Amino acid sequence: MLKLMKYELRKQAFSKLIIIIIAALGEAVFFSGLLLDKHDTMGLAIGLLTIFTMGAMFFIAFESIITYYNDLKQKQSYMLFLTPHTPYTIVGAKVLSSGIQIILSGLVFGLIFAVDGAALLAKYSSINEIKDFLHELLSVQFHIDVDGKLLVLAVLALLISWISTITLAYLSITLSTTFLANKRGKALISFIIFLILEYIFSKISDIVTSMPAIPQGPDFTIIISIVLYTVLTAITYLATAWMLDKKVSV
Repeated sequence: MLKLMKYELRKQAFSKLIIIIIAALGEAVFFSGLLLDKHDTMGLAIGLLTIFTMGAMFFIAFESIITYYNDLKQKQSYMLFLTPHTPYTIVGAKVLSSGIQIILSGLVFGLIFAVDGAALLAKYSSINEIKDFLHELLSVQFHIDVDGKLLVLAVLALLISWISTITLAYLSITLSTTFLANKRGKALISFIIFLILEYIFSKISDIVTSMPAIPQGPDFTIIISIVLYTVLTAITYLATAWMLDKKVSV
């Protein structure tokens, strides 16, 4: 599986290099504004980096989905599924490589914003006062104690939910190329199935997290969400590999 994962990572390496270069340029602009005490430059850099982070995370997930789609559509890539490797190994390598890319990207962007925030707090003491005020406001008015643990859990839940979305897309694409292969409008049907499954899962998540037996609180809610997203990822991975095993592998 490690060789397959390396193969998947190499296929998408160039786009990650571009993302790193753009993020580095954004950081250069931010720190130039910080050193020259230009608030507009710093604000612009942070704003653009925030937008770029969201766009980059979306692109990483989208690229993983498109790569999988092309592997099933293009003859040269399709041959990968006719190798001695089982579909469970091949799809597992794709899921793991996608997960690694998303988690590492999330960690890198998180580190970037942490460094930027620390630099701002070190230079401008007034920001520290604003931070303390917001922390107290959230604690008193909304009973939310924002600490490092909660932020880490929230980011982890977001990243795992993104991975589950990718595996759900894998499932929909596989469905359109296997059991729906001879159906008219199979792409549209699989996309509708994807949306329906996303909606159903979001409702299940809401029901589970609001059950009286479940401990209440932001941290418990996030932990339960992480577990649910992990289960969804496992189910969609197994279903995808099973369909490929039945319809594609030899």
